[in-house]
Amino acid sequence: MNFAHAAAERNTNTVMVESRFIRPVFFVVVFIIASASALCAQSLHTIEEEPSITRMLQVYSSKFKAIENVRAWRIQVAAVTDRREMEQEKSRFERLFPYLRLDWEHDNPYYILTIRDVAFQEKLDALHLLHKIKDRYPSAILVLDDVKPDQLSNPSDF
Repeated sequence: MNFAHAAAERNTNTVMVESRFIRPVFFVVVFIIASASALCAQSLHTIEEEPSITRMLQVYSSKFKAIENVRAWRIQVAAVTDRREMEQEKSRFERLFPYLRLDWEHDNPYYILTIRDVAFQEKLDALHLLHKIKDRYPSAILVLDDVKPDQLSNPSDF
C-alpha cells in the first residue's frame, strides 16, 4: 500500500466511525424534539365542561361553604335513662358550675347531657376542664362534635 492510499483509508475509517455515532445521536435528538412538541400540543388543549356540570359544582360548593363545621371536643356530663333524673342532674350541674350551660338530647333510651357553650379544637385543652368536672361527675367524658368555628372556646377562659 502506498502512502496516499493508506491516508485515504484512515480518513474513510474515521468518517465511518463518526457516522456510526452521529446517526443514533441524530435520532435521539429528533425523538426528543418530537416528544417535546407533542407535550406542548397536549398542554394547549382546553377541556370544555358542560354547563350542567358547572351548575352542579357551583351548587355543591355553595352548599358546603355555608356549613363550614369543624371537629371539636365537647364534654358529655351524663347519660341517663329517666327524664326526671336528667332534669335534676341538669339543674344540679348548673348550680355547681354557673358559668356553664347544658344541652340535652334524647337518643333512645338515653338522655345525654352535654356542655353547650364550650368546645375545644385541641383535646388537651378540653382535658383541663374535664378534670375539674370529673370531681363532681366521674362519668363525664370527652366526645367529638361538629361545631361552627365561632363556637370554639378559648382554653385560657377555663
